[in-house]
Amino acid sequence: MPKTKTTISDNELYAMMYLQRLNAIDHHLNFMSYTWTDQTTPFTVGIHTRKICACIDKAVEKFRQGISTYLIITVPVRHGKSEIVSRQLPAHFLGLFPDCKVILCGHTERLTEDFSKISRNLIYTPQYQDLFSGINTDPGSSSGSHWKIKDCEGECFAAGLLGSLSGQGYHLGVLDDYCRNRADAESETMREKMWSAFTDDFMTRRAPVSITIVLATRWHIDDIIGRIIEKMKDEPAFPCFEVINIPAFSDKYLTGTLFPERYSLDWYETQKSTLGNYGTASLLQNDPIIRGGNLLKTDMVQVHRDINEFPLTTYTRVWDYAHTEKQRMKSDPDFTSGTLLAYTKINEQWHLWVKDVARYQLAAPERDAKILNIVERDGEYARIAAENTIDAKDAVAQMRKLLRGKRTVQDASGKGDKVVRATPLEAIFEAGNVHILQGAWNQEWVKEIGQFPSGKHDDQVDNLSAGYFLYSKGIGLSDETRQAMAERRQSRRGRE
Repeated sequence: MPKTKTTISDNELYAMMYLQRLNAIDHHLNFMSYTWTDQTTPFTVGIHTRKICACIDKAVEKFRQGISTYLIITVPVRHGKSEIVSRQLPAHFLGLFPDCKVILCGHTERLTEDFSKISRNLIYTPQYQDLFSGINTDPGSSSGSHWKIKDCEGECFAAGLLGSLSGQGYHLGVLDDYCRNRADAESETMREKMWSAFTDDFMTRRAPVSITIVLATRWHIDDIIGRIIEKMKDEPAFPCFEVINIPAFSDKYLTGTLFPERYSLDWYETQKSTLGNYGTASLLQNDPIIRGGNLLKTDMVQVHRDINEFPLTTYTRVWDYAHTEKQRMKSDPDFTSGTLLAYTKINEQWHLWVKDVARYQLAAPERDAKILNIVERDGEYARIAAENTIDAKDAVAQMRKLLRGKRTVQDASGKGDKVVRATPLEAIFEAGNVHILQGAWNQEWVKEIGQFPSGKHDDQVDNLSAGYFLYSKGIGLSDETRQAMAERRQSRRGRE
C-alpha cells in the first residue's frame, strides 16, 4: 500500500502548542525547558533534575491548597541545583503568584544577587512572556538584589544569610549553599552564627502559608541541615522538613553515578580522588559522616557481650567535665562524660578496653549528684581521673573538691590540642585493638568517635586521650604492670 502523508491542521498545531504552554506553566521541569535560552550549554536532564522538579511541583500544588512545605535538598557539587531552584524558580513562582514575595538567601549577598539577576532577566525573554504575558518587572524597582512585579505586590529580595533581612517576608524562601567554604564549615563559631541567622532571621520571615527550601552541598555534620534533622527528632513542634538526599554514587543508578548525561565516570572518579574520603563523603555523597571513622577508624571496634572477656586489670573512670557557662548555655550543650576504661599491652601492642560510658547534659547540682552516684557504683577498685581543658581549666580541682575525703582523683591533663592528644589512639583503632562491652551507649559512642575531629562533641574522645596519657605514663596501671614498665625503662637506660 502506498504511504499516506500525515498532515497536522492549524487547529491541531495550535492545540499542541497550547498544551505545551500549559505544561510549562504547571510543571517546573517543562518551564525550564521552555524558557531555556543558554546557547552555550544545552538543557540537560538527570535523575536529580526530575526529582527536584517533581518536589517543587508538589510544593506549589500544596501552596495553592493553603498548606506550607519545608524541603531539604542535598545534591553534589556542580550538578545544577542552583539553576533549578535559585535561578529558575523565583521567576516561575512569581509568574504563578504575582502578589507573593520571594527571598533568596545564601552564604553571601553577591551569590544570591547573581541568582536574583538571572531570574529577573528571565522575565524579559520572549519565552517567558509567552507563558506569563502580563508579568513584568517594575522599572522603578528592578535592581539585582531587590525587584518587584509591575502593578502587583510580588517581589524578590536577595541577601546573604549573615546580612540583613529586616522588613522582608516570604511566601517562597530559598536558602542556597549557606556555607562558603571548608574553613567556615570547620569553625564552630561560624556554624553557630549560621544557625542563629537561620532560626532567628530567615525562618521568622515565613508567611502563614509558604514554601521553604534549604538547598545545599553539605560540608559538615553540624551544619544547618544536620541541626534541622536533630531538631526534628527532639522537638515535635519544629517544622517538618522533607529530606531529599541525592548522592553522586549509588548502586541504584544504572551507571553507578548520578549524572552520566553530563559527566563521565572518569570525571566522577577524578573528583573522588581529588577530594579524598572526607571531601567525597560531604561534597559528593552529602553525608559528612565518614563511615568507618575519620581520624579514628571505628569499623574494627570489637563489641563483647561477656564481661569475662575483659582482662583483670585496673580500670579508671576518666571524666571530661563540662561546667563553664559557655559550655552549658550554647544551643547544643557539651556533655559531662565519664568513661570506665583500661589500656593493656599485648605483644607490645596497646589495647583499649571500655566497660561503660556515663554521659549527661545537666546543671551543676544534678551533674555532681550523678558523678557521686557513679563513683559509688564503680566502687574503690575503679580509679578516678579528670583532665583540665581550655574550657574547664579547673576540672581536676573541681573533681577533687567534690570527692574530698572519698576518693583520690588523678590528673590526666596531657599536652597539645585535642587532635594531637588523640593521635596515639589512631594506631590502636587501626589495628582493631579497641574492645567495648555491649551496652546502650555503644551506638552514640561509635558515632562520636568516628566523627572526630569534625563532630559536634568530642568529650568521649577526650576521655580516651586522657586515659591513654595515664596508662602510657604508668599512672592508673596495676602495681605489677607499672613495675614491669619501670624495669623495661631501666633496661633501656642500661643499654644506652
